[in-house]
Amino acid sequence: MKHFKKLTSALVVLTVMGTAALPAYSAVQPDLAKIEERKARKTQIVGERTGRQLVKAFELYNEEKLDEAIAVLLDTKSSSEFDSATVNRFLGNLYAAKDEKKAIHHLTLAVKPDILVFNDQAASLRLLADLLMQDKQFQKAIDTYENWLRFTGEQVSDVYMRIANAYYLMEQHPKVLSPADDAIRFADKLAPGPYQLKMAALYETKRYKELITVVETMVELFPENKQFWVYLGNFYTLTEEYDKSLSILHLAYTQGYLEKAPEVKMLAQMYVNNNIPFSAAKVMEANVKSGLIKRDKDSLSFIATNYQNSREFLKAAEYYGEVAKLANDAEAYRRQGSAYLSVQRYNDAIKSFDKALSMNVDKASSVYMSLVDAYFYQNKYKEAYAALMSAKKDPNMSRQVRSWESYIKDKAKQKGISL
Repeated sequence: MKHFKKLTSALVVLTVMGTAALPAYSAVQPDLAKIEERKARKTQIVGERTGRQLVKAFELYNEEKLDEAIAVLLDTKSSSEFDSATVNRFLGNLYAAKDEKKAIHHLTLAVKPDILVFNDQAASLRLLADLLMQDKQFQKAIDTYENWLRFTGEQVSDVYMRIANAYYLMEQHPKVLSPADDAIRFADKLAPGPYQLKMAALYETKRYKELITVVETMVELFPENKQFWVYLGNFYTLTEEYDKSLSILHLAYTQGYLEKAPEVKMLAQMYVNNNIPFSAAKVMEANVKSGLIKRDKDSLSFIATNYQNSREFLKAAEYYGEVAKLANDAEAYRRQGSAYLSVQRYNDAIKSFDKALSMNVDKASSVYMSLVDAYFYQNKYKEAYAALMSAKKDPNMSRQVRSWESYIKDKAKQKGISL
């Protein structure tokens, strides 16, 4: 737990976190007087004939003869409303194991008159709600869960969680939040499920500030859940808070929480977004070498470009060379040559530029102008002049060519070199 404390302490310093008090949402309110009245009702018993049939069905059920038990109950007729409700309750329970639609039918009949004894009515309502949920009758499931809450007077986190989930599955995202908060409020112990539902609902409704607040709380309450750190780092980008995104992802990375290639790539991109190209290149390079990130043109080009932007020209040249060989890429050879030119590795630059030209690089005239630089600063005026004449074939280069042409001629003349 030591590193978890370190992480959350760092977050406080960054003013990223803050545990907000839960809003006082209205849970489903039971009628307590009615509950007491139901509990105090005189206990009814089924008629003699119905009782015999129920005993027979129960015995068959214990012998694992489910179909025979159901047949006995279906054949049981009674003019008593209580008997009928009891038989339908038993049928609903038996059908729940094999046919949820029939189970729903019989349980609906059982609970409708509200005549079963308190515990049986409560159990039947809960089972009916669960079956409706399984059958994707989400609105009916919600109504039945709420009826169960009113009937029993209990405030059960799992029931509110199911209501929230039903709203989410119906894509009624704003309605998810209240029962999800009730699920949190009435939970016996902390669990991430309700927070994840809130997160999903807020994302779908594009309420990004509230979304971030929820995910900040998730990271604080469940710091061991690596994915929550990734979510938070990602969601900060939705509000263009790139500095916070980088801080979170950097903390997660240093603790080994970023385990997938897209997660590490996101961190590397955040370094770019925050103008820290050297760290972007180093993170990507380390994870390409470890094998987590595929060694392909995109990853190697990313490393090369960011080393170039951080003025680590030799490292940039190294990776541009890898890109060039891997993808047979003339532009990568040109970029490699430019990197070598920046650190006065003129011969290496010339080799790269020549390779780019041999592969019909785009804008060859620009490459020839780079060759002019590489040759001139080695006092190779004849070669520089030849490269300049090749660049001169492009009319767009006329101004640059004019500025160089007389200069090279003068330098060659001073050295007694014939062009």
